[in-house]
Amino acid sequence: MTPRELHEIEAHQAELEKTIEELRRSRQELEESRNKYALLYDFAPVGYFTFDRDGAIQSVNLFGGTLLGMERSLLINRRFEEFVADRDRFLFSKYLEKVFTGKGKETCRLLLATGRDEPQYVRIEAMGTESGAECLAVVMDITERRRAEQALSESEYNLSKAQSMTHVGSWSFNPDTAEVKGSAELLRIMRLRTEETTQESFAGVVHPEDLESVMEHLRLGIEHGRNYEIEHRLLFRDGTLRWVYTIVEPLVDSAGKVLMLYGTTQDITERKQVEVDLRNKTNELQAIFDSITDGITVYDHDGRIQHHNPMGPRLFPREIQSGKSCSELFHPETATLTHECPVERAIRGERAETSHVSVREGNKTQYVDITATTIKDALGEKNRALVFFRDVSKKRLQEMHLIQSEKMSSIGVLATGIAHEINNPLTSVAGYAEALLRRFRDEPALERDSRLDVFPRYLEVIVRESYRCKGIINHLLSFGRKSDGIAVMADMNAILLEILELLRHQPDYRRIDVVTTLKEDLPRVLGDPSGLRQVCMNLLVNAHQAIAGAGRVAVTTEIAGDTAISITIRDTGPGIAPDMLDRIWDPFFTTKEVGKGVGLGLALTFDIIKRHGGEIHAESRLGEGSLFTVILPACDR
Repeated sequence: MTPRELHEIEAHQAELEKTIEELRRSRQELEESRNKYALLYDFAPVGYFTFDRDGAIQSVNLFGGTLLGMERSLLINRRFEEFVADRDRFLFSKYLEKVFTGKGKETCRLLLATGRDEPQYVRIEAMGTESGAECLAVVMDITERRRAEQALSESEYNLSKAQSMTHVGSWSFNPDTAEVKGSAELLRIMRLRTEETTQESFAGVVHPEDLESVMEHLRLGIEHGRNYEIEHRLLFRDGTLRWVYTIVEPLVDSAGKVLMLYGTTQDITERKQVEVDLRNKTNELQAIFDSITDGITVYDHDGRIQHHNPMGPRLFPREIQSGKSCSELFHPETATLTHECPVERAIRGERAETSHVSVREGNKTQYVDITATTIKDALGEKNRALVFFRDVSKKRLQEMHLIQSEKMSSIGVLATGIAHEINNPLTSVAGYAEALLRRFRDEPALERDSRLDVFPRYLEVIVRESYRCKGIINHLLSFGRKSDGIAVMADMNAILLEILELLRHQPDYRRIDVVTTLKEDLPRVLGDPSGLRQVCMNLLVNAHQAIAGAGRVAVTTEIAGDTAISITIRDTGPGIAPDMLDRIWDPFFTTKEVGKGVGLGLALTFDIIKRHGGEIHAESRLGEGSLFTVILPACDR
């Protein structure tokens, strides 16, 4: 072999060795790469499967075996549908058929039947190979995702139901894009379709009178990131009016920019109507509460006033005020509730009835009947008290009038009896005196007896004064005669003259000049003569008693209008102070000295005149005397 040939052989051998080394390195790199990808294939967090046309497993990675709960070596040639739940097996067969007939990737979701306690869901993505004999599939466990989706779906469903039940819709507004998103309940409230979820559509159903306020609140929420609440009306095309209540909260970034507004809108129409009805009912009850003529007061469980009607403070101006304690009225000596306090008894659940008499300086005596009842607490812990105050002063005074009238009637009966007893002896005295005078006239010898010169004159005085006493007694009997309750035609001129004749003989009244101006042919009055006599007597006695020393009483009768007569009695006494003039009709009120009157005369006079359908008025000024005017309906004009 030549050196040249030997050299070529050596060169070719070196080249072969080099090629073998490169092949060895490439094989080593390929083996390393195959091992790396095999590792990734086995430990990938998804299952890799190869299925034939019947769905039999040809290959599977480690995670795939874990997913199906079986060693992967035992899975080879087993049909995948064995691990699919019964409800989804038909779905899987249809899916596999679609994979082998199609050209692209197909996806489906299945429920596995792996015998685990909790359901397991997977998502399969598969695509056929070029040969068409197999398909490659990726199986992912989506159980947690499915749970999250189901929880989200349930949450959305519950939210939707909650919004529907409470008539509350939710919405969001993006200030940058003006995009509005609203829940189904919001669209129902606003009567909008899904495609009408725009700012303009929402503004279009806001009542025109409320639109400016709504937009101003929205602007402040966007510009300043303010939370706000607003009530406003919606006006729909058919004229229907609804009320809504909206709460808005902004989402603000770190720079203070408003990224989103989130709001809830609630349909409060029914609540508004209930509020209106409640206000109307409250106003109605308040009107009834305020119009009751009795005082009404509500005390809380601590005995303090919560409410009262206007009549309460009129009866007790200082004691009945909001927040005042019951002690100020019922037991001022003890600040705390006492066992016998009507408010305390009502709070304990008892009904209390009592009376209260108050005598205030400068005012008349006030008699009040009090009834306290329980306002029960729903829990039975904090009862309240409802207290009624009824002013019975007039009733009490009327009762006193009746008692006094009975006394006066008894005195009148006694006086009448005494008058009868006196009248008989006076008749005898007058008769004997007249007999003696006749003897003096019949026997001249008696007239010549100087010792009897004064006897005729004395006897004439005895006769005259006896008959004068009999006249006074006859007037007293006429005045004291008990009324039979029958109304008759009465001559007021005659009654006045009768009373004046009776008073003329009173020693204290003889210095008073009485002037009468009585209308002739004065129409008669239909009434009780006894009561009318008492009216005239009371007014004339008061007029005489008002004058200290000499003075004048003027009595006038005249026709008043077409159907009445008037009687005026004017005196020249000192007059009545203005602050007392309105009180002279009150029973037991008198301006006379002690022992000269009990204050019943004018009160009885007022009642008698009212019973006759008449009126009585008083005018007086200090230092100018008093004028009393009686108007009575006439009958025979």
